[in-house]
Amino acid sequence: MNHLLWIGSYAKKEEPGIYKVMVDTDAEAIALKNRYSGVENPSFLAEAGGFLYAASESMDGKAAFFQVQSDSLELKGTADSGEMGPCHIYAEDTYVWTANYGGSVTKYERSGETLARTAFSKHEGATGPNEERQDGPHVHSVVPFPDGKHLLVCDLGTDTLVVYDKETLAVVKEVQAAPGAGPRMSLFHPEKSVVYVMNELDSTVSVYKVGDGGMITHLDTLAGLPDGYNGEHTGADLQLSPDQRFLWATIRGWDGVAVFDLEADGSLSKPRHVKLDGKTPRSFYALKTEPFLVVAFQDSNELCLYKIEPNGLPTFTGKRLAVTAPVCVIKKGEK
Repeated sequence: MNHLLWIGSYAKKEEPGIYKVMVDTDAEAIALKNRYSGVENPSFLAEAGGFLYAASESMDGKAAFFQVQSDSLELKGTADSGEMGPCHIYAEDTYVWTANYGGSVTKYERSGETLARTAFSKHEGATGPNEERQDGPHVHSVVPFPDGKHLLVCDLGTDTLVVYDKETLAVVKEVQAAPGAGPRMSLFHPEKSVVYVMNELDSTVSVYKVGDGGMITHLDTLAGLPDGYNGEHTGADLQLSPDQRFLWATIRGWDGVAVFDLEADGSLSKPRHVKLDGKTPRSFYALKTEPFLVVAFQDSNELCLYKIEPNGLPTFTGKRLAVTAPVCVIKKGEK
């Protein structure tokens, strides 16, 4: 079976930055279908309503949008984020939100072929103990709650999880993470009332209980690194297996994946570990209907295809696709 994916990367405006690739699971192959330029550093992507949105992770900070056509993408325009470094994007219907590494969240609305900023929230507050990485607020992701009314925003610089009203960007609640953890990405369980958070700076994964009204409460935090590893490391991304039996978390520096088994209540067991086959694993995507995983390796400039074994551990198929500085993998046609 064939599966089409969008890949976001770091690239100059005039260089290819967005790639369309195809995974052929019957042949266990991955191939380039097309590539598109026009946006600087389209490092994170989201698709909704026939449009592909890109966070342009640049100093002037923009959200870009393309109309998805049968065999191409047509760049329709951009909107200023109001902050440097949009690094994560979420879209639904005609609304778009970006997490801006400069320390803010922006909401946009698309009207026809125009995208405009409609709300903006600047983060403030005390920073964490890591002087090099936590020199100020650094917002890293914006993810919707299952209730459809709230957003969960990870601030790496202030060690804070901020819950927003999705429509107004009013702050509903702030939850402090462990000092120096550096929360980066979050992922809600589709059936259990829990949310998982990848902490970048200490490479841990935290579990929070999700309550009514956008409330979250810390339950547990587990180490992502194997025992005895003392080298450089930064947590990157996390995904649930389609059968919800496993949580995978990529960790850079160590360049591997931690595989957590899920308990019946959504809690996590101590992870098993698999070294991966490229340098600096970032985003990755698990096919929903077949046991395959595509991992983006930023510093070895490639995508690698893995077969997922019944025990949840990925096995490298030996198939690689050269892509310059890939950092985001999403399924074509999915949010």
